[in-house]
Amino acid sequence: MRRAIVLLLAGVALTVLVQNGATASEFDGSGLTSKADGNKFDFNRYLGGAIAYDGAVVGLPTKRYERKPAVLCHEGDVGDVEGCAWLIQKVADANCPKGSLPLDPLYVASREVVDGEPTAWSGWELVDNAALCLNPADLKAEATTAFKSLTVKPSAIKVQPAGGQVLINMPTITYTDAVAETFDISLGEGDQKIPVQVEAVPKTFTWSYGSEEGDEGFPLTTTDPGKPYPDQSVTHTYTHKGPATLDLTTTWTGRFRIQGIPGDLADPDTWTTIDGQATTTSPTVHLNVYEKRPHLVEDTLG
Repeated sequence: MRRAIVLLLAGVALTVLVQNGATASEFDGSGLTSKADGNKFDFNRYLGGAIAYDGAVVGLPTKRYERKPAVLCHEGDVGDVEGCAWLIQKVADANCPKGSLPLDPLYVASREVVDGEPTAWSGWELVDNAALCLNPADLKAEATTAFKSLTVKPSAIKVQPAGGQVLINMPTITYTDAVAETFDISLGEGDQKIPVQVEAVPKTFTWSYGSEEGDEGFPLTTTDPGKPYPDQSVTHTYTHKGPATLDLTTTWTGRFRIQGIPGDLADPDTWTTIDGQATTTSPTVHLNVYEKRPHLVEDTLG
C-alpha cells in the first residue's frame, strides 16, 4: 500500500511517500532527532512520513511518523498533547537560523502485530525531542553529491583580434564571461523532495596557448576572466608563426540554498558552500599566427 503525504512547511510543499514494501533496515525507528545518518541524510525519518519496522515482523510497520502544525492540537488531531500553548510557544521559540527551513512538530503512531495481523493504529503522540529546524548543513552531503552530477556549461573563449588570425610578437587578448550558473533541483529519494537552488561559481581560469612551431610557455592560471580591448587584462604574445591552439579550463566552486526561504540572494550568508569543485574544458579555438611586415612602395607625393 502506498500513500502520499503533502507537508507545507514555510511555503515549501514536501511530499512524503509511505510504502509498506520498504525493508526493515530503511526505517528502524531510531535517530529521529538526528539530522544526519553517517554521510547520508534520512529525509523520510527526519521530515516525517516514514514507517518503522519491528525487526521480528517482516513487512508490517509498527510505527509511523508525521509532522503536523502545532495548532492542530486545538482540534485533538495529534493525540497525547496536554494543552496547546506550550507546544505552540515551543515552535515560536525555535528561532531557526538564517537559511533554514522551519518544521512542524513530529508525531508518532504505533500498533502491534498479533498472529501476523496488525492491530489498529494508535493516536498520534508528540516526539518531544524532535528537531524543529532543517538547516542547510543537514543537506550539505546530498547537495555535494548533486553538484558533482550537474552539467556545467563551459566558459566561452573570446579572442581579439577576432577572426582566428593573430600577429606574432603582438599581444593576443583572451577573455571569457565569468557568469555563475544556477540550477533548480530537488534533494531526496522517491517522492520525498526538498527543493534547493545550486549555483556553480567560476573561480579560476587556466589558459593554454599552444603552437606547432614551438613551446609557448606554461599555462596561465588566473582568477581574472579577462576583459576586451581597451581594458584587456589577460594576454599572450606568440613568438612563432603558424597554426596555434587556444584552450581554457575553468574551475567552479558550488553553493546552495533551500528554496522558499526568505533571504537576499546577494548575501553570502544566504548560501552554504559545497565541498569540492568542478572543472570544465571549453571547445578549442584554432588560430593562425602570422607575421605582418612593412613594405616600401612607390608613391607620388604631391
